[in-house]
Amino acid sequence: MFIREAFNIPVTMVRQYYSAERLRRRKLRWINEMLEHSRQRVRYYREDSRYRLAPITDLAELAALPVLEKAVLRERPTEDFLADGIDLDSCRRFQTSGSTGHRVTVWHDAVTHDYHMAACFRRFAATRTYRPTDRLTHIRPYAAPQRGYEKLKLFRRHQILSHLPMDEIKAELLANRPHVLAGQPVHVREVLRELTESELAQLRKTLRMVLTESELLTPEHRARLVNGYGVPVFDEYSAFEILNIYFECSRGGKHLAEDRIHVEVVDDDGNPLPDGQEGRLVITPFMERAMPLIRYAIGDIGVIGTKPCGCGRTFRTLELTVGRANDFVILPSGKRLYPDTFVWFAAIHDGIDECFVHQNADGSVRISIVPAADVTDVEEVFRSVREEMYRLAGHEFELELTTAEKLPLTVGGKGKFITSEYVGGA
Repeated sequence: MFIREAFNIPVTMVRQYYSAERLRRRKLRWINEMLEHSRQRVRYYREDSRYRLAPITDLAELAALPVLEKAVLRERPTEDFLADGIDLDSCRRFQTSGSTGHRVTVWHDAVTHDYHMAACFRRFAATRTYRPTDRLTHIRPYAAPQRGYEKLKLFRRHQILSHLPMDEIKAELLANRPHVLAGQPVHVREVLRELTESELAQLRKTLRMVLTESELLTPEHRARLVNGYGVPVFDEYSAFEILNIYFECSRGGKHLAEDRIHVEVVDDDGNPLPDGQEGRLVITPFMERAMPLIRYAIGDIGVIGTKPCGCGRTFRTLELTVGRANDFVILPSGKRLYPDTFVWFAAIHDGIDECFVHQNADGSVRISIVPAADVTDVEEVFRSVREEMYRLAGHEFELELTTAEKLPLTVGGKGKFITSEYVGGA
């Protein structure tokens, strides 16, 4: 509801500067309310005695609860996670991107979703570059409904479906003369590759920044986008199950939305790790009432910062490190190569626009390479890629190299860097 969103905008702006103690108290109160709500009204939690703990008095006590794995959410009926009596007509429905081939339906209650939408304002404000009257072009796999305030020329969003032919995408993009270009890294990279020098010059006349979202953005790819578009790049991390997780400020801090989520970093056994140590991300979106997810393993790996950001926001910061925790190639030595390895290849290796990987059931690896337009000797590219992969692995392994026309996407439109049939050693 627009009125509720508008009311929450100043609230969310103030809360990013709350003291750590005030944030802690807010989290404890809302988490305890959610736990009670879930025990009483959500079948999955009601049937598990582990959730019948007394109200927690310290956030560390959350570790006594099990980690909710994504596989459980895929395998159990959605109804097991929906609160009894919830009016789905008043909720917002989303589906996960399906990186594993299975999509999950997620529901967010109206109050929670409206608060999230209000909090999105600070994502833009944190850049210190965006203005509410700016024209934003958003390249995405689906179209979202237009909001009422867009008719007032506020927060205008021109949406281009990412599956359209590139000539149509470029024509729409240039016709809109955007101040802001938003999209998943895989899409904004592809557009950058396809723009001619004259088209890029035309775009740069109005463009002031690029907003990336949803996928891991490596430093190498950020540099490519900054140099190519000639403007700053600000990243955002979100998931349909959780909504916004972090937003990036003008000082480079990637701030967790700690007024509506609690983030833990855990080891492989689900035990919490201290800030500064890398591990699996476990997230509790504590405002949710339609479909609560308690200690949900989002499937990514990261590290929480140990120093406050120079911008003054008190929300902790998070750095994603190696992408999806369950997407990797495992070599005969036991070494794991994560998606960022191959994203990095595409960013810095001469002669490569994109690459993606498939590991067969026998453990052999196939890397498919999208050659750059100016490549005249693909075999030379293959030779250098093979040499670099063996260097990264520390040994030779069974590796096939082939060419492809473009990076495949998940059913949700994200770049699909790794697929695997291999189960040995995983």
